[in-house]
Amino acid sequence: MSKKATIDAKAFFEGLDQVSKALQKSSYPALSEVSVSVEDGVCILTATDLDTWLTKQIPAQGDDLAFVFTRTREVAKACRLFDGTLMLELEETGSEKSKEWRLFMRCGTRAAQFDVMDPELYPVYQSFETESSFSVNAAALYARVERVSYAALDATPNAQPSRTSIQFSGPHVFALDGNQLACDTDPAFSFPRSFTASKGAVSHLKLFGKRDVQIEFGKGRIRISDGVLTLDFCIPSMDLYAVDKAIPQSYVESFAVSPKDFLRELKYLKGFAAKERRPYVRFRAGELVMPVSSGTYRAVVQCVGENRITFAFDLNRMIDALRQFKDAPSVQIKINSAVSPVLIEAEGRSDLALVCPIRLSEKLMAA
Repeated sequence: MSKKATIDAKAFFEGLDQVSKALQKSSYPALSEVSVSVEDGVCILTATDLDTWLTKQIPAQGDDLAFVFTRTREVAKACRLFDGTLMLELEETGSEKSKEWRLFMRCGTRAAQFDVMDPELYPVYQSFETESSFSVNAAALYARVERVSYAALDATPNAQPSRTSIQFSGPHVFALDGNQLACDTDPAFSFPRSFTASKGAVSHLKLFGKRDVQIEFGKGRIRISDGVLTLDFCIPSMDLYAVDKAIPQSYVESFAVSPKDFLRELKYLKGFAAKERRPYVRFRAGELVMPVSSGTYRAVVQCVGENRITFAFDLNRMIDALRQFKDAPSVQIKINSAVSPVLIEAEGRSDLALVCPIRLSEKLMAA
């Protein structure tokens, strides 16, 4: 028995490329592949790791059919070279207890043949019941997420959700890992409902380009869609952080530096810290001192304003924070004491970074 359907080759490749972004290595073979179904004139491409679902709908013609690729990335290579009308022919052979599926793809004079899996092996997408929703521009939201995402840890089995998530509350989009915080604030837009999302899930916002999307809230889940591409993911179980309370409202000292110059000197120091697990730097009045196992290294960055408080920081975390402002001509660094968070912000911008200081040990003070 065979079934046939036709679809635009370019649209099929673009959809396959988009949803493949959600694929993860899995001991369950079907979860490492893309599912394809054609029903009622619509082709639906699906990829999931069970926490995150990406689906793309594309117009199609022909028979209803369904299958799961066994070599999605190889299929994508072939589809990239197809142009025009793509014919999908699914051939089913064998008995009820021992079925096999073979897919023939034809586009003009080019063709490819692949073994595919039973669609029954693919997890079923659970129905989504919308509790509330709002619309937002995907590109604008992704830009805000991208600005702060460095301050969230990559997800690992033992990592706390609060340290691996992006949080959305009021006018704020922010992330924190316990040692640093990055926050972007848009006073003109306030999220109607606060929520959190894993860094990996919201990275898929870039797939929507500059289009407006609808963000829907369900029970323990969020769905983001432009009507064609849909991103659905689980909401981490956690309390939102009170970011407003973490940001000091006044400071004892404030001075300005060029982020470009500061980064240049920090990268110079980093060149001598390759073997250090946690390279720490002492800072005062623009002087940078880094004692490591191979020796003590120094650099200087020009400060505008007075800095009498000596403080220390993790070299890599300060580099990450300054990269947030790499295009700004100048940043303001504000501090209250050697043990209070170091705040970094730039004039005319709504984002900020907080870096927790490192204790001034005898080794740092003696260097």
